[in-house]
Amino acid sequence: MRRTGRREALFFGLLTVLVTICAGVYAHMMGEVNLNHQLVIAFSFVSLGMLIKYGDQAFDTDVFSRRSATVLAIPGGIWMGALILLDVDSATIFLGLLLALMVAAKYDNIAFKLGFLIAGGIGLYAAVIAPSPEMLVGMIAVFGAAFIDEKINDVDWVERGDTPAGWILRQRPVLKMTILLLCALSILSSYLYFFAFLGFDFGYSFIESLSKGGIGIGSRS
Repeated sequence: MRRTGRREALFFGLLTVLVTICAGVYAHMMGEVNLNHQLVIAFSFVSLGMLIKYGDQAFDTDVFSRRSATVLAIPGGIWMGALILLDVDSATIFLGLLLALMVAAKYDNIAFKLGFLIAGGIGLYAAVIAPSPEMLVGMIAVFGAAFIDEKINDVDWVERGDTPAGWILRQRPVLKMTILLLCALSILSSYLYFFAFLGFDFGYSFIESLSKGGIGIGSRS
């Protein structure tokens, strides 16, 4: 298990770096957003994916520090909330995700609940002061896709991921394809967000793989 976890960590670590670079290269070549925007979006999505999974694994395993996870939930929630408040495409993705995780009852530890309350509160404020019909459509699509993937991941043989089909379904394919479709339909303004979301998801899987490999970050308390 640990050897497999370390191989997966290397795999997802390389994928995370690759798609983050692709996000910046694509946006730069297409000239769709300025350089500062590219860097902030790509870096933020990857970092938030890793922070979220760190908090999750800290309470589900004995590898990471629960104290650190709880403390990091505060700046993590503010960080996500700021993206929701300042960037409509980020809001579309993250509000859909936050709602899906709430309905699927995935906020099962103090770090998750704290991060959700902060990011969700800022998101609610953003939705009230600047409502957007397009954002609502995209948010509903992300919510539905994320909820379906969560339910698929709850199936025993998928959760184990010890078959090719199970491993693929564990990678949240419905949500990835939905984000790509939203970009193609211009509900999300740039394919930058598809690459950024891949970075978010691969960063999430990278931390999960580290924990399976027994590679801890922070004091285990």
